[in-house]
Amino acid sequence: MPSTGCAVGCDNSKSKKTGHMFYNIPINTERRHKWLVAIKRDHWTPTEHSRLQ
Repeated sequence: MPSTGCAVGCDNSKSKKTGHMFYNIPINTERRHKWLVAIKRDHWTPTEHSRLQ
């Protein structure tokens, strides 16, 4: 399944083989909150398939 980065404006996907790494959103509550604040997406909740490049 192709995966696209969750950052606003990101159009890279795993299927493009760009050589970029995709990271899972942390499960740890404190770290997860920090990542979500840094991602800066309003009204968005990551799924288990959400990734950040």
